[in-house]
Amino acid sequence: MMRVHAWTRRVALAVSMAAGALCVAAPADAVAQAATGPLPDNVAQTPPPPAPGVDAQLDSARAARGQSVSVAIYSYGPGDEVFERFGHIALAVTDANTGEDIAFNWGMFDFAEPNFLWRFLTGDTRYWMAGYRTFEFNAAYQGQNRTIRKQVLNLSPMQRGALYDFVTWNAREENKYYRYDYYNDNCSTRVRDALDWVLRGALRTALDSTDGHHTWRDETARITADNLPVYIGIQIGLGRVADRHLTRWQRAFLPEYLAADLARLRVNGLPVITQDTVLFAADRVPMPADAPYRTMSFLAVGLALGVLVFALARIAPPVLGVFGVLWYAVGGVLGTALLLGGTVTRHMPYVGSNLNLTLLSPLLLMAAVTWVARARATRTGRAGRALAAVVAGIALVGLVLEHLPGFTQGSMLLFMAVVPVHVALAITANRKRSPA
Repeated sequence: MMRVHAWTRRVALAVSMAAGALCVAAPADAVAQAATGPLPDNVAQTPPPPAPGVDAQLDSARAARGQSVSVAIYSYGPGDEVFERFGHIALAVTDANTGEDIAFNWGMFDFAEPNFLWRFLTGDTRYWMAGYRTFEFNAAYQGQNRTIRKQVLNLSPMQRGALYDFVTWNAREENKYYRYDYYNDNCSTRVRDALDWVLRGALRTALDSTDGHHTWRDETARITADNLPVYIGIQIGLGRVADRHLTRWQRAFLPEYLAADLARLRVNGLPVITQDTVLFAADRVPMPADAPYRTMSFLAVGLALGVLVFALARIAPPVLGVFGVLWYAVGGVLGTALLLGGTVTRHMPYVGSNLNLTLLSPLLLMAAVTWVARARATRTGRAGRALAAVVAGIALVGLVLEHLPGFTQGSMLLFMAVVPVHVALAITANRKRSPA
């Protein structure tokens, strides 16, 4: 039985380390291609209407319909909940003939859906598009103390008619659902893509350039900075792809950037926006302009915990035993989730190719199990001491990789907090003890 258990541990160790190594070393270019490419399962059940310029007869009918139609983009500032901090956006279509004024938005979801949590964890999210009367929609956001900005689009009657056809097609029951992606397919990118569709690709061409230093990691850190658990969780989860510089097209996943770019953009010599108005200004603290720099703060925490480990080893070994088990257990659970997220879920484009697996991995679960026996002259005790050393060694390798081209990742603050503790635990576990 002991032999079987030994082989089981060895196989589990080999599999976890191999999977972790593959996830860490996954080419960032390949993962980035998956992150920036189209989502293959976001195809509606019926084909979209023909793009403008494809059917002359249809364009003529659209031009006639568009004479009475106006189109505007409404962008909404951050709210109180975590998912509201990123802002929201809607595309409003007003028909003067019918009196209809509908704000279409692509951010609908339902927390009460039976499998919502599972879909969220696996990345198989199910959102949908719906239209509401614009006045009531805006009133709801004003009631939440969220800034409302209206931008009237400078489109020809044919383009307005085409956009009307597109949103009414998209709002049908068979076409409204899609797999939400936080960075590449969300409420803001759907409005961006609809406008690009009616402009026949001119919007993407105009925004296909960088403007300053923007990354998915930095933008997410900036927005979630005041919620420390969410901030740390996102820093753990995002891999190297999240540190790539974003074009203006890519950073339009945030409504505030899309609105800002549209306000100063010209296509074919004409401004995209004819009227830009703030309908309601929220009375709340503005979002920070940049992501916070917390590397030294996390280093201070890591060093303090490392000193605490050495102190507990001298004055309270039983407490150190509990601390070590909790430290490795939590790290092992996080590492297992990180490994699964980067290999078998649809979060892979952003969680994969992740150097944080050198800090947190399933290996830490085995270290948690054997930690309490580290001082014993038994097989389990030797395993506990060896695993503590291996965990610390892998973390130090990750720290070195952080400084090598091709592996650099914007999560240095995590290394500053975790590496000192891993090293301190390894030293205390493997120090020489007196016979007493």
